[in-house]
Amino acid sequence: MAKPKSDDSLSIPDTIQSLTQFFFPAATEDKKEEPLADFNFLELNNFYDNSPSVAFIYNHKSTTYDYFSPNIRKVMGYENVDFQNGGLKFSMSLVHPDHVKVYNRHVLPLMFKYYSIYAFKGKVKNLVFSYTFRIKRSDGEYIWALHYMNSIRVSKWGLPILTLVNITDITSLKKDDGIDFSVSVKEDNAITKTILSRVFPSKNSTLNFSEREIEILSLMAQGKRSKEIAEELCISKHTVSTHRKNMMEKSRVKNSYELIHLARTKGLITESRLV
Repeated sequence: MAKPKSDDSLSIPDTIQSLTQFFFPAATEDKKEEPLADFNFLELNNFYDNSPSVAFIYNHKSTTYDYFSPNIRKVMGYENVDFQNGGLKFSMSLVHPDHVKVYNRHVLPLMFKYYSIYAFKGKVKNLVFSYTFRIKRSDGEYIWALHYMNSIRVSKWGLPILTLVNITDITSLKKDDGIDFSVSVKEDNAITKTILSRVFPSKNSTLNFSEREIEILSLMAQGKRSKEIAEELCISKHTVSTHRKNMMEKSRVKNSYELIHLARTKGLITESRLV
C-alpha cells in the first residue's frame, strides 16, 4: 500500500482525501448513500443562535457540510451557506498559511491514526478531538478558534460518517502561538479521559520538531532508553540518537534532561501513549 500523501505542497482537502483512501480504502469504495441523521435543524439553529460557539456537521463520505449553524455570521462574518456551498475547499482556505503545514503534517495524520485504531475497536464514537488554529474572518482579521469534534454516526465498518464539530473564538484567551491538539476518549463511566496532548509550534516558533522527534521525546520522558525506543518505533538505535542530537541542536540545550524539561515547558510533550 502506498504511503499517504501529506506533504507541504498539498492543500488540506487533498490531504484529507489522500489519508481517507490510505486508511479507509473499503469506505471510499462503498458508494451507498447513508441517510442523514434525524436532526431538527430548526431547533439546532435556535439553540446556537444564543451560543458563543458555532456548530457544523461534517459528512466524511461526501466531504461536505450537512449542517452549518447560521450564527457563524456573528463569529466570522460569513453566511452558513458559504460553507455549505463551498465545502472543504472554502473553509480550509481560511486557515492561516503558517498553520496549513502543521495541520497537514501533524494534526490530520494523528486524527486518521486514531480513527483507524478505534474503528477496529468499534469505538470511534468514543473519540473526541480538540485542536486550535487561526482562521480568517470576512474582514481579513485572523482569530484563534478552538475546534471540539466527535463522531455521531459511523458506518458498518465502524468508520466515521457524520461528525459534529463545535468552534469557539478563543482569541482573548490564547496566550501563545502554538497549535494545540488533544485526543480524548469517553470511558464506560461516561468520563472523558485525555490520552494525547500536543502543542505544535507555528512556523515562526523557535522550536520546530517533527512528529517523529516528538514521539521520541515522549518516550524519553517516560524514562525509556534508546534501545527500547528503537524497538517500539521499529527504527535503529542510531536513528534515535540522531534525532536526539538534532533536537538538542535545534533547541540549543546541553543534555537530554534539559531537552525534556524544555519540551514540557513548551507543552510539546505530555502523556502520549496510545491506549
